[in-house]
Amino acid sequence: MRNRKIGFLLLSGLMIGPILGSGIIILPPAVYETAGNYAIFAWVLMLGLSLIFALLFGKLSLLIPGDSGVPLAVERAFGTQIKNLSAIFFLLAVCFGPIAVTGTAGHYLQLLTNQSFFNEKWLALGILCFVYIILTRSIADVGKFAFFMSSFIVVTLIVGSIHTLFTVDGSFTLSKPITISDFGESLLLLFWALIGWEVIGSYSLEVKTPERTIPRAVVLSFTIIAIVSLIVAFAFQWIHSKNGNMMNQSLAPLLQSLFGSWATPIISSITIALCISTVLLVIGAVSRLIADQAKNGLLPSWLSFKNKNNVATRSLFSLFCIHIIVFILYFNDLLSIQTLVAIANAFFLCNALLGVLACFRLFDSVFFKISSFILAICFLGILLFSSPIILLLIILVSVYFIWLQKRDSKQHEKILQVGNE
Repeated sequence: MRNRKIGFLLLSGLMIGPILGSGIIILPPAVYETAGNYAIFAWVLMLGLSLIFALLFGKLSLLIPGDSGVPLAVERAFGTQIKNLSAIFFLLAVCFGPIAVTGTAGHYLQLLTNQSFFNEKWLALGILCFVYIILTRSIADVGKFAFFMSSFIVVTLIVGSIHTLFTVDGSFTLSKPITISDFGESLLLLFWALIGWEVIGSYSLEVKTPERTIPRAVVLSFTIIAIVSLIVAFAFQWIHSKNGNMMNQSLAPLLQSLFGSWATPIISSITIALCISTVLLVIGAVSRLIADQAKNGLLPSWLSFKNKNNVATRSLFSLFCIHIIVFILYFNDLLSIQTLVAIANAFFLCNALLGVLACFRLFDSVFFKISSFILAICFLGILLFSSPIILLLIILVSVYFIWLQKRDSKQHEKILQVGNE
């Protein structure tokens, strides 16, 4: 079987775009509207937490490598049934999330092409099919494609923002005080920017010399993400703080000084690229999770098949069928993008929460234990903002798997007692 593994540059390219995500387009205006010029301090604080999150899951992927990613660490920390719970959370998130993301990409693609022959939902379906075609290629090909898109996103945003800072008349003052509640609300908004690093583990078997590649990729990815986030956030504040005008909450003004009338089409292109990058990462990760679960007998064994490019094609096809069903519901307005996002975010948070709890239990370092505890509290707090129906479903599923885990533990203890006698 031919298995072309990737180095730290391609792994970084695979991570940068998805972790930046649509947040780099949506969050700078939203956080500035909440915190004013103090927003930049919220970004710095949140990036510090993001670094800890990235280091935690980078270390975790080295400690427990495997296609399942976070669920493997959860199994080591809490047992097989809680691992299955983590896998279900991740799978459910990816059943709904990609349709919301491709729906957003379809909307921007229609704006970009300015045509009415295909509506944005059909364009979303086309983007989804394009993503699946890319994912049938080897991880090296997927990594190269993701690296190209990440480079386009990063270079465009950095160059445009720096040009704006040096050419546009702006200001930065802290004359107006800010309340603790407003600053706290801005941090709450930015917590969504943390999600994404937990997927690293799903690619731990696809990289060359993981003990070197993964730490280097984490450091490089975080450095680039931090630079882009801070420059974009500060440039947005720079052009809005002087006159306090928040009429235009798009990032297009950041690029107008350099690209002129092309600024809006470029922002649309960046958003589409971010959406495609995100869907590539999560669908690729969950296809590996399904194949690994099938290999271990938890799902039908035929799902474990991988082709000559080491791609879990049957898992991908199963996911594609699920996404077509969800797309039909979306196409017929039975599920909105907002509903899809709410469902996916809740399950992504649950998976991340189990991941940081596993870190708390597995790592001996006091620093990592404290960091894991803080992140767990924060993720739980954000999760409580989810829909009551989704929270009820999460509680019921969690209680069931916790009961299964306790039952298995009791059976194991009885077997040990019989063996000792």
